[in-house]
Amino acid sequence: MNKTKFHFPTFIAVIFTAALLIGSFVWFSKKAGAMMSEDAKFYLESNAKSQAAVLGARLENLLDVLEHAGTYWSDVDMNDFDAVSAKIRSISVPKNFISIAVADFKGRMVDNFGNETADISKLPCFQRARSGERVISDMKIDGGSGGDFLYMAVPIWGKARVLGVILGRLPISLLSGFIHIESFQETCEGLLLTDDGTIIARSCGDCVVTDRIANFYDLGSSWGINDDLSLTEIKIDMINEQTFTVPYRSGARNRLSVLTPVGKNGWYYAVVFSQDVIRLHGKKISLYMTVIIIAIVIAFAMLFITILHLTGSAAFAEETNDRFRVATTQAQAIVFDYDFQKRRLVLNGNVRVIDKNAREAYPGDEIKEILRSILHENDLSVIAELDSLRHTMTNSISRELRIRCTDGAYYWHRLTGTVVRDDDGSPLRLVGNFINVEDEMNKELQLKRRAEVDVLSGLLNKTAFTSRVTRILSESTPDNLYAFYLIDLDNFKKVNDTLGHIVGDLVISDVAQKLCTVFSENDFVSRIGGDEFAAFLKLSGSGIQMGRKIIEAKALGVCSIVEDTYSNEDSQVSVSASIGVSLFPSDGHSFDELYQSACDELKKSKNMGKNQYHICRLNRGM
Repeated sequence: MNKTKFHFPTFIAVIFTAALLIGSFVWFSKKAGAMMSEDAKFYLESNAKSQAAVLGARLENLLDVLEHAGTYWSDVDMNDFDAVSAKIRSISVPKNFISIAVADFKGRMVDNFGNETADISKLPCFQRARSGERVISDMKIDGGSGGDFLYMAVPIWGKARVLGVILGRLPISLLSGFIHIESFQETCEGLLLTDDGTIIARSCGDCVVTDRIANFYDLGSSWGINDDLSLTEIKIDMINEQTFTVPYRSGARNRLSVLTPVGKNGWYYAVVFSQDVIRLHGKKISLYMTVIIIAIVIAFAMLFITILHLTGSAAFAEETNDRFRVATTQAQAIVFDYDFQKRRLVLNGNVRVIDKNAREAYPGDEIKEILRSILHENDLSVIAELDSLRHTMTNSISRELRIRCTDGAYYWHRLTGTVVRDDDGSPLRLVGNFINVEDEMNKELQLKRRAEVDVLSGLLNKTAFTSRVTRILSESTPDNLYAFYLIDLDNFKKVNDTLGHIVGDLVISDVAQKLCTVFSENDFVSRIGGDEFAAFLKLSGSGIQMGRKIIEAKALGVCSIVEDTYSNEDSQVSVSASIGVSLFPSDGHSFDELYQSACDELKKSKNMGKNQYHICRLNRGM
């Protein structure tokens, strides 16, 4: 049996490494408290910023909803009280709002019950909205038994001017849900503050701040670590919209509050914790890190002892190399090492899956040609990326691409590589691997498709349809011609009421299949809700006359193919389709504009007897 020779340099390296790790452990033990405190502060501030950003986005979304509701009044005479009153009674209150109201330019307001309320012309949020701003009222309003609320106000536009204002009452309870704390299991609370410290809303969690406290500045009996912070300094940071952490004392309790601006109305989002919670987490993390360091010390000691005993063993090196080949073969992985100076590529692993005649090394002149022959045409750009690593300071590359294997099929592989440079920054080697990720990519594509498809009809759902149409419209020019079809089934409610929901589901599935026979694979077809379908027809390159014929033929085809009679053992119901069609760019440039125009035409089809279509602007030369 061959004995391994003792190598003094290796022994010295083991001793040095062990001493270094033990020294690091002693240093870390002394510094752990301060480090954990800083890490906790950074985490808390990052978490608060994230929560504040989400709150700001939700408030903007509510303003968007209210603004969308305001579009229903763009064609209403705001000075006609009866017309405004009738209109608002016919519209549902948007989700999350208690109620809505509409005011004309002078401040005369009608609520969603059709009642005229007091003059609001002096209300600050009304005045700002009338000047064209989207506004949230600064202070909460006592709603009695209905709960406290805020006003949101958005201008109603018509012909490039403000016609009036739509107002929504937003419950404080909704804001409390928005600032709910998910981070720590221990006691904590979120607060929404005005710029003067008034507490507007509290999270739904544990009550760290009693309901008797109405202003943030009344929380503490002393501020700072050692009473070294004044309220003036805190107020200056809030005025400057800074994110900061404030320790304070409330009676016998030590608290910690993280404050960050919301970006709306000068509001601040504050999270209040017990300082004991932070210390407890710091101790836990310190304990975990101590265990990890001890484990690392033991692991390194064992590793170096093992290396010491195996140094100079050629048999061990060969055995390790064999294991590597087996592992890469099982994982369908290829490891590569490219020498920039020698312009030579060395390969290890399951290379023959791609080329049964593959070699272990290739000169640089052959590499580009080989890549061009095995890469999918849509992934050839990776050649330029690899080539750029020589001339830029980019140190890594990672991307998925398709590679043709020996069976002639393309399979997804993940390319990962790292550039090794000398002290001057010049590239020496590119080391990395190719790993087969076909199953992973297929699962991702399947999940993406499931997220985009309506389960009952098999068509695109509303979200995916809206996204695809919006993307096409954003990349289009006035020279393009598109048609937006809005299709509503006639008598579908009667199907559900008379024949039952099982037959109703069969009708939806049947209509979906029929629509797919009318529209091509290049068109988008969607079920956008209930018995309402939509389609988006791309006619780029078609002349106006040809486009007119295609649009009408598709609409007529839908009416013809959808019309059918469905029955059970006792009854039968005839189903048909009413259609409204709008055109890009004449009837709108956005999804919402085209949808609204098509909806107006659909109403004409319904009102004029159903089972027919109406197309915007066809009578005006498109």
